[in-house]
Amino acid sequence: MCAKICQTLLALGLLALCVVPAQAKIDKAAQARNWAVCERLLKDTKADVPSQLDAVKAMSGLLDYEHAIKLLAYWQECDKAGIVEKDAKGNPKKGEKEPRPKEAYKIAMQILTLVKNMGEPEEALKFKPDITNRKQWPLRVRMAMLDAIAGNSDHEESIKYVLSLAREGTDTDMRVLAFTALLPHTQREGVFDLALNSLNDKSWRVRDVAIDLVVECASMDKDRAILALINRLSVEEGKLRLNLSKALKKLTNQDLGTDADAWIDWYKEAKRAEQGLPPKKGGDKGATRARRIFGADTFSDRYIFVIDASVSMTEKIPPEELEQLKKTLTKDPNDPDKRRPLDWSKINCKLDLAREEMIRSLEVLDPKQTHFTIISFADDIATWSDELKPCDKANVEDAAKWLRGLKGARKTNVGGALDAAFDLSERLAGIDPEKLKKKEKGVVTGKHPDEFVPDTIFFYSDGYSTTGKWGGSSDELKKMANGGDVAAMYRSIMTDFLKEVADRNRVARITINTVGVGRQDGWFLGKLAKDHGGTYLPLAVVK
Repeated sequence: MCAKICQTLLALGLLALCVVPAQAKIDKAAQARNWAVCERLLKDTKADVPSQLDAVKAMSGLLDYEHAIKLLAYWQECDKAGIVEKDAKGNPKKGEKEPRPKEAYKIAMQILTLVKNMGEPEEALKFKPDITNRKQWPLRVRMAMLDAIAGNSDHEESIKYVLSLAREGTDTDMRVLAFTALLPHTQREGVFDLALNSLNDKSWRVRDVAIDLVVECASMDKDRAILALINRLSVEEGKLRLNLSKALKKLTNQDLGTDADAWIDWYKEAKRAEQGLPPKKGGDKGATRARRIFGADTFSDRYIFVIDASVSMTEKIPPEELEQLKKTLTKDPNDPDKRRPLDWSKINCKLDLAREEMIRSLEVLDPKQTHFTIISFADDIATWSDELKPCDKANVEDAAKWLRGLKGARKTNVGGALDAAFDLSERLAGIDPEKLKKKEKGVVTGKHPDEFVPDTIFFYSDGYSTTGKWGGSSDELKKMANGGDVAAMYRSIMTDFLKEVADRNRVARITINTVGVGRQDGWFLGKLAKDHGGTYLPLAVVK
C-alpha cells in the first residue's frame, strides 16, 4: 500500500514527504546467537584470549546501541590486562580481581574498533549523552563513541552533530576530536569559517587542530587562509608558533620560520597590498628562539619529562661509549645554547647523564612561562608532581633532588610510562590545579583549562620494554610466541602500542621527542617521535 502511495507522490513531485520504514540492517537472530557466545566467554576470565577475541570479532556488523554498551562494560578490565593494582607500600591490593592475561589488551582494542565501525547511524547517535559523560565513561571509550557517529559521513544528522560539537561543545576533548572528524568535510558550508574563527580559541589544543583544518580548507580561499595563519602567528606563543610556520610553509612554499613580521613583509610584497594584516610589532613577536633540551630544539612551555630508571641505566658507561657521548653532547662555542656545560665528572652511568642533562635544561627555562613535571619508570611508575609546576628556582631544585634520588630498578615498563603521561594529561584537562590540590574537580575560571595541560613529552630510555602491559621479558615473549619468532612477537605488541598512542594523541595533541642511549629500540623510539611531530636522538648506539 505504501509503495502505491509513493508512486502517486512521485508523480506529484512530493516523494520527499513519503517515509518508507527502512529495513533493519542488523541480523537480529545472528546478533542474539553471537552475543550469547561472546558474553559467556567474556565473563569467563580464565577463557583463552584467542577464543574471546574471535567471539568479539563475530559481533562485527551486529552492534546496536544496546549491545555496544554491554560490550563496552568489558573494555576497562581488558585494557588493564596484566596490570596489578598496588597499595601505597607497593603491595598488591587485597580483594582486587585477578587481572586478565596480558594479551587481553587485544580484546580491548577490538571492542573499540567494533564501536567505531558501527554502521547504523541512528544507533550511533544514541551515544550523544554518553559522549560528554566523563563520570561514567573513560576518554578512550567516549572517543570511540564519537568516531561511531562521525564515521557515518553520508548521514546528515551525524555530520550536523559533529559540526555543532566542534562549534559549541563544552568538553574540550570532544571538541578537538570533532575537529579532526571534520577534516574530510572541508567543502561543507560553515567548516572553513569555523576553522578560521577557532584559530583564536582559548584552548591551545583547539587552535592546534584548527590549524590543520585551515590548511585542509585552504583550496576554498587560499589568501584568506594564509592571512588568518599570519595573524595568529603574530600573537601566538609556545609550540603552536612552530606549527603555524609549518602550515604557512605548506601553503606558500616559503620557509620564513616563526617570524611573523617576515611573513607580513612577504605577503605584502607578494600581493602589493596589506589586505587586513596586523601592524608590525617586531621585538619578541618576531622570530622565536627555540629552547634546547636533550639536543632537540623546542618551542614548548608545558613539558612532561619521562625518564628510564631501570637497572641498566645505572650500569657504568664503558669508556668508548662515554667518549661518543662527550663528542655528541659537548657544546660548540658558536652554539647559542644557554645551558651550562655538562660536568662529566658527575656522569658515571646513563641515569646520571639523563638527570644532569634534564636539570641543566630546566635551569634556563623561563620560570614565568614554562611548566613541567617528571615521570620515572622501571618496574613501576613514579611521578614527581601530578600537575605541571612553574619552572622556578625552588621547583627546579626540588626536581633535581628527586631526580638524583632515583635508584635503578630491574625492568623497563615503557608502555606504563607513556600511559601515565597520557593519563596525567587527560586528568588535567578541565581541572583547576588549585582544586586538584584539594582533590576537587571543576572548571578553571580565568585561564582556559588547557593552559595547565602538557603539550610536549621528552622520553628518555636505554632499552626495550621488558615488563608491563606492553612488551615483556624473554620468557613471557617466548610463551606468547608459542614457538614462533620472539622478535616478531615483540614488534607486533609494540606496533599495537603505537596505534594506541596515536589514538589517544588525536585528543591530547602532544609532541613526543625521544632520546635513546646505548642499546635501544631505535625502530620504536624513531617511529614514536616521527608519528607525533618530534625528534629522535640516538646517543652512543650499541648494536
